[in-house]
Amino acid sequence: MTDDQWWGTGVTLPRGEMEAVMTREARVNEAFAGLTGTLVGRGYDTVEFLHRLTEVCTALSGTAGVGLVVADRHGALRDIAYSSDRVRRLEALQIAEGEGPCLDCHRTGEPVVERDLSRDRTRWPRFAPQALALGFRSVRAVPLRLDGRSVGALNVFDVRPGVEPGQDGPDIVQPLADLAVIALLQRRHGREQTAAEEIGNALVDRTAVERAKGVLAETGGLDTDTAFEVLRSHARRSGTGVADVARALVDGPLDPATVLAG
Repeated sequence: MTDDQWWGTGVTLPRGEMEAVMTREARVNEAFAGLTGTLVGRGYDTVEFLHRLTEVCTALSGTAGVGLVVADRHGALRDIAYSSDRVRRLEALQIAEGEGPCLDCHRTGEPVVERDLSRDRTRWPRFAPQALALGFRSVRAVPLRLDGRSVGALNVFDVRPGVEPGQDGPDIVQPLADLAVIALLQRRHGREQTAAEEIGNALVDRTAVERAKGVLAETGGLDTDTAFEVLRSHARRSGTGVADVARALVDGPLDPATVLAG
């Protein structure tokens, strides 16, 4: 890559800045290689993968948080993955109030951007104040697309006003949203499943994980973000999927103390 070939823009950068860009390009390539490698492997855990994807998207886009919502078989949006509990609360609020960028994005199938939530609170009168109260100033939503229709949205939140979240370099937000769709709709269990069945399975897994997080948070006196990290760490040590560990924890065979002990 030469100085005038920065992501095909023709922009010339000083050597130091070019090295930073090339480092970022390497990070993007490495992250996508890792995620796609997981998808083509055997028996990946959908809940873990989607959570990891939101973390990767947050890091690579240089933003404050990322959330994923999907439509269930009735067409209702459900939050399925997020980079932090702060993002989860905002996603849940959008769904409960029936307004916000993820709903608009899913309904139209087109990206939605608000660069400064403090300037126009009439667009989303209930969502905007809550987002600002949680420290977010700008938001971007891109659709999860399948066969030309929307099956959900990926939301990117930032604490900076006046910017379009995720646009500080090559746009990796939509490609990651597309990767999330692939993860959700990967054929499993040795038989063909419809998109609704695949998404339904992922939502059932997510429900089990949320219940397990609650058990660990209450038992160990943890916040929910830490509880999930404890759950995920145990799953990795035991070589078991996060959802499988969650079900064992909720249904009784697995003692919360064992998971909390590390």
